[in-house]
Amino acid sequence: MLGFSRNLFDDLFSLHQEMDRVFERNWGCSTRWLPSQATFVPEVESYTQNGNLIYRLAIPGVDPQKVDLSIVGNQVTVKGERTAPKEVDDENWHYREFRYGQFERTFTLPEGVEVEGVKATFDNGVLEISAPVSKAHLPRKVEIRQLGSSQSKAQLKASA
Repeated sequence: MLGFSRNLFDDLFSLHQEMDRVFERNWGCSTRWLPSQATFVPEVESYTQNGNLIYRLAIPGVDPQKVDLSIVGNQVTVKGERTAPKEVDDENWHYREFRYGQFERTFTLPEGVEVEGVKATFDNGVLEISAPVSKAHLPRKVEIRQLGSSQSKAQLKASA
């Protein structure tokens, strides 16, 4: 675990909780209501399924009509923006952990992906990008034969 002990993470979490209590006692608010300086970066996962390379981006609260998906060469780029609710003024927030702002994610498609066949769907705040992969570039299982004796090795050489 990268040389960090579990106790270090527990201690940091406890420190964060204690800081929240200090703010709560002295100013009647938590540190969590403060606007974050961090921008929104969608979480991504990728896997291969049914001969397709799949990318899934979590973009809840983003209008899919305002997402730009483009392909240049073997680069897929997704751009968009998640905006804060306009009906809430900054001074009226009590608790705020959502991240807002523009985002851009770029992925390099591996060799064997058929760029012409890329498709995208959006459902429940998840953008799914699917790209077909040629059979020659899909993973395949290779059987491992066990050799137990010198006789087996001789039989293997004879059969090759």
